[in-house]
Amino acid sequence: MKRSSESIIANCKLQILNCKFRICATAIAPIFSFQFTICNLQWFPPLVLLGLLFAFSSSAAPLIQKTESKNEMAAAKFPNLVNEYLQDLHSRHPALAAASGIHTWDGQLEDYSTPAIGSEIAAIKIFQSRLQKVPPLELALSDTYDYQILANNMSARLLELEQIKSYERNPQVYNDPISTGLLQLAMFEYAPADARLGLVIAKEKLAGRLLDSARANIHKPPAVFLKIAIESFKGTLSFVQTDLPKAFASVKDAKLQSEFKKSTKSATDAIAGYIKHLEKTRPDPEATFAIGKQNYEAKLKYEEGIEIPVETLLKIADRELARTQDDFRKTAARIDPKRDPLAVWADVQRDHPKAGALVQEAQKQLDALVRFIEEKKIVTLPPAAAPVVAPTPDFMRWSTASMWTPGPFERIALPARYLITDVDPKWTDKQKEEYLGSINYPQLWTTSIHEVYPGHFVQGTFLRQVTSPVRRVAALAPASFVEGWAHYTEQMMIDEGFGGGDPKIRMGQLADALLRLCRFEVGIREHTRGMTVDQGTRFFMDNGYMGETPSRIEAERGTFDPTYLVYTVGKLAILKLRDDYKRDRREQFTLQEFHDRLLSNGNAPLWVHRQMLLPGDKGKLIE
Repeated sequence: MKRSSESIIANCKLQILNCKFRICATAIAPIFSFQFTICNLQWFPPLVLLGLLFAFSSSAAPLIQKTESKNEMAAAKFPNLVNEYLQDLHSRHPALAAASGIHTWDGQLEDYSTPAIGSEIAAIKIFQSRLQKVPPLELALSDTYDYQILANNMSARLLELEQIKSYERNPQVYNDPISTGLLQLAMFEYAPADARLGLVIAKEKLAGRLLDSARANIHKPPAVFLKIAIESFKGTLSFVQTDLPKAFASVKDAKLQSEFKKSTKSATDAIAGYIKHLEKTRPDPEATFAIGKQNYEAKLKYEEGIEIPVETLLKIADRELARTQDDFRKTAARIDPKRDPLAVWADVQRDHPKAGALVQEAQKQLDALVRFIEEKKIVTLPPAAAPVVAPTPDFMRWSTASMWTPGPFERIALPARYLITDVDPKWTDKQKEEYLGSINYPQLWTTSIHEVYPGHFVQGTFLRQVTSPVRRVAALAPASFVEGWAHYTEQMMIDEGFGGGDPKIRMGQLADALLRLCRFEVGIREHTRGMTVDQGTRFFMDNGYMGETPSRIEAERGTFDPTYLVYTVGKLAILKLRDDYKRDRREQFTLQEFHDRLLSNGNAPLWVHRQMLLPGDKGKLIE
């Protein structure tokens, strides 16, 4: 039966939780309201449900009052628990707080000392115990989803701290809080420059403490982790020494600038000292970067809400990789049917921006994307200033492009930053050409779609409208939705006619899809099947049709970003959800309404999005 029952029973909600369905009906006609729980119920026909409503309306009054009392208690406890949990999490991870526009802890730096790690583990377990005392089925439906998201986040953090323990294996863990935390203070002008400079000084003074913890914690790192960490720390050193002082050159307070010079020297000495320490550290030939099958599946379950065995995921990846390669060949034939597809693609790749011009070329693309979105009614564009396009700092060179959107809790309007990574001046001419070939004009279009319109930038603007703090903060955001949405938009825009049917632009989109599908395969195989970085590099070259330099960067990224399959898994899940929603809505379906509803629900696991758009749905996430 089609869900037109909503027109008969207002606000009827169906929630799947541990094989139980909770139905809440309110304001029926509006004669009364009630709430009850039914186990193993799949769907009540509207007339049967109405009959139950009238049957319960008189005889079950005492039960209703008791249930309402329980609901009131649960409703009172849960928001307080959410706020306390998020405050504790953000106090321990200031960069995550700042990413959401919460600046209470901007002058602090993450603490990875043994007492701090022990304290964090103990705190999470206390919150787990408190959460278990809140009856989820007595919460409002929206809070029931948030309850599960919160429970999974607690499990994800404990998995990392107690099982995977990246802080004992990967020195890069200690670079990110310094580089990202300082970049956030320099990038987003949420407060006057002198006030932010004071926070930079405070954060720089703590760099030595953090790196002392790194020395104490890191044991037997794999060679690839050492290599990446040394490169990243060198980028951070350059950023702290050169770029950060330029960012705050406008501050006229001589005393503050003097303190800044001292804190910068302290931080640079600490970073330089740690780089020397890493360069002297011998990698353990027996050490592995792989987290193993059990941890891999648990990581997906708790961080992404994806409970699919890796064997099934690999079958899906194999199928989609073959299908996309076939589409790639067919699209190449539209350009030149007489030539080998890779030769056609090589010509497309040679049509790329010049070295040093990527930022300017990306800037030109944004206006055209906005016009297309508005003309085709792809998604509602909330009022917001266009992002500033800028070069990526050296310490983030592993990322081709990234979007830095002001957090939804920012009190003032701030411009977003669209960062593009140009060639490394130290590269050989061959390496530069290979890299630029991987971000040719067609792929630059899909990159701008992914990062800005209607990708991450638009996604970030919708977050300001979300009322649930759980589905609003960056700390709890599942990458399978965040990255899945952005990757989905690349294909969706071209399917809707962007590019006017130009097969070169379609080839660029398919090449990016192949890149993400190779990540899908390599991430699983590196961490559960014994694939080496060299083998991963070859896989990208052979199956993603990429040059050796970008292929190696991608294979190395997989070692410290094991679940970077989230791009493709998220895209496939959104495509399936869209098809199922369209089938449900029939003639009422519009693409804009689907996209608006999806983004308005916030950063939630994709199973939650399915329930919010298709109440009571029991369909698979992906097939």
